[in-house]
Amino acid sequence: MTDVEGNLTATQYEILEVVWNHGGHGASVAEIWRAILNRRSVGRTTVLNLVDRLEKRGWLVRRDGQRPVRYVAARDRSRTN
Repeated sequence: MTDVEGNLTATQYEILEVVWNHGGHGASVAEIWRAILNRRSVGRTTVLNLVDRLEKRGWLVRRDGQRPVRYVAARDRSRTN
C-alpha cells in the first residue's frame, strides 16, 4: 500500500472517483475536468492544480510515457475513507 498524505476534501475525492471509474488505464486531466464539468462548473486550471496536489501528496500516480499524461489512483476505492 502506498503512503498518502492527509485527508481528502470532497472535491479531491470527486477527482479520485473519476480516476477509479476510468479503470487501470487511468485518466487524463482533460478527462477528469470534463467528467466534473458535466456535474458542475469548474475551471480546467482548477482541476489541473488539484490533480498536481494529489500527485504530490501521493494519492495519484502519473503514468509517464503516455500522451496525454494519465493518472491512476495510488489506492483503490475500498481502501480510501
